[in-house]
Amino acid sequence: MFVKVKYLIKRLPVLLLCVLMSCLSGCNKVKQIKVTSVALESVGLRGFKGLDIGLAIGIDNPAFGVDISEIEGALKHSGKVLGRVSLDPFRLHGRSAEIYHLKATLTLGEDATLKDLLMLTDMVRLNECMVDVSLKAKLKNGVAAPVNIKDIPLKLKQ
Repeated sequence: MFVKVKYLIKRLPVLLLCVLMSCLSGCNKVKQIKVTSVALESVGLRGFKGLDIGLAIGIDNPAFGVDISEIEGALKHSGKVLGRVSLDPFRLHGRSAEIYHLKATLTLGEDATLKDLLMLTDMVRLNECMVDVSLKAKLKNGVAAPVNIKDIPLKLKQ
């Protein structure tokens, strides 16, 4: 028994290298995943400090399916955080180009004013905003990794 464990430990680097190579060969397609469109479907008030938002997000995924969860972001304009956004988890289907209808919650930022929030009703100003996003991507086999993307330009369809 001890000999088998010792043999396995000796072979572990080779096994890890094989696993890493197979993961990296699939990563090329993961880098090709792109958001093709974002459309605002609905907006509703959530008290005095937030909004409930319905989004239609078009995503082209030439890679494998991925479960997306813990989606959070910061909506910024001119470097000022206007609000924090959180989205419901969803499954990104593999080898597809689909539109996902997602529910989001926007909570007003600490330094943001009502004037800043009203500014977002102007589509031109809203399209000048940037978004920082963090999420957790989980593969079918259970392997999960955090993903952080900064300064994504927000370009909504009118």
